[in-house]
Amino acid sequence: MNDNVSLKKASTFYLIGSLFNKGIGFITVPIFTRILTLSDYGIVTTYNSWVSIISMFISLALYMGIRLSFVDYEKKVNDFLSTILLFTFSYGCCILAFVCVIAYILPVSVNIGIIVLCLLQSLGSALIEEVSQFLLMQVRYKFRTAIMIIPNLISTIVAVVVIRYVLRSNLYLGRIVPTAMITFGIGIGVALYFLPKGKITINSNYLTYALKLSLPLVLHGIALNILSQSDRTMITWLKDSRETGIYGLIYNFSMIATVITTAFDGIWVPFFMDNMKKGDSKAINEYFLKYIELMTIAMIGVILVGPEVVKLLSTREYWQGIVIIPPIVLSNYLIFIYTLYVYIEHFYKKTVFISVNTTIAAVSNIVMNYFFILKWGYTGAAYSTLISYGLSLILHYIYSRRLNKTVLPFKDVLLHLILILIIVALFYIFVNVWLMRWIIALICVVFLVVKERAFIMLLLKK
Repeated sequence: MNDNVSLKKASTFYLIGSLFNKGIGFITVPIFTRILTLSDYGIVTTYNSWVSIISMFISLALYMGIRLSFVDYEKKVNDFLSTILLFTFSYGCCILAFVCVIAYILPVSVNIGIIVLCLLQSLGSALIEEVSQFLLMQVRYKFRTAIMIIPNLISTIVAVVVIRYVLRSNLYLGRIVPTAMITFGIGIGVALYFLPKGKITINSNYLTYALKLSLPLVLHGIALNILSQSDRTMITWLKDSRETGIYGLIYNFSMIATVITTAFDGIWVPFFMDNMKKGDSKAINEYFLKYIELMTIAMIGVILVGPEVVKLLSTREYWQGIVIIPPIVLSNYLIFIYTLYVYIEHFYKKTVFISVNTTIAAVSNIVMNYFFILKWGYTGAAYSTLISYGLSLILHYIYSRRLNKTVLPFKDVLLHLILILIIVALFYIFVNVWLMRWIIALICVVFLVVKERAFIMLLLKK
């Protein structure tokens, strides 16, 4: 495990990298909402949802095995990574070939080009994620941050140029095609860079080890993606792509809060794994409480200033979606919390139970989405997703307590949840009074900075 100085540097770099990476998306949101029609924006949102779901079938969640390889194969992690990368590429190519053959043989009325793009992007994403997890465990934060940023940056620039100056119709293709091809290309590039560092062969022992851990998590990953993506696909199915576009914009906006989540995850995973091996629950709980406090304030800030940011990011036809800012942001907060409990289950290699718990929540989400969307449209989708994430949190917490009762006390979570719910109530009371909302947000931020200034400086210190 790297020393504390390295971890401090990593946390700072992950935060900066996440801010920059997410910043690309937010800077371009007002561009894409203006150069794409509301329908085209909705189609892109739906496509991205399918990419997230299909990526789990391509990756088989093998990146999870890479994390634990640093525990059980500490001296052979390079060989382990080479096996996983080579298998993922071979497996992905087989799926792509199979789909093309089936599409050629069967008279199916689907856009095979879009399907191929979706598969290529999914394969590229899988390869990048595997390398990313490897770099995460090595605390090679500069390299990891680079492969996070570059695909997004390049594809965004190319997409804007293509939509603005090349296409005259089917504008959504201008966003989809560059992203798919660039993600695939960079995925292949990083795989080729890391393959020679280990033995270029598929080691059956490494693969079996990874599959035993990951295959149960495939169901978890699919269920997780259903939880996070089914709302958009079902809005398109049950309503129309215009409503999906509105919902997608608000969901993209809520990712402001996940910037901090991503940064913390990058430092939390190696910290948590290391201290779990040491049995140091006190250190884990101290950091847990402080991370909860930081995330709570971040979410409060996003909720309270959200309406004005959404208006800056989009045209007036999107503004009706402002009312769903609280449930969507709160959903992201619950994701952050329950993921911490999932790490406990993962440490004890109880991957089957991770999948079971998440699947229950995903099935409930699909059922609620169907009825809620039919009755309330995208507003119903927002609240059905929130309820499902709440169920997921409860299930993962209950099972993690069976494994370890000493880490991540829930009372800390409950107190901060109550605080956020109070803020949500204030949001709806003052939804049209921006000054009052901003004052409340400022008070919360100042309070946190004063209370946790030492911890904040520790994270930011290089």
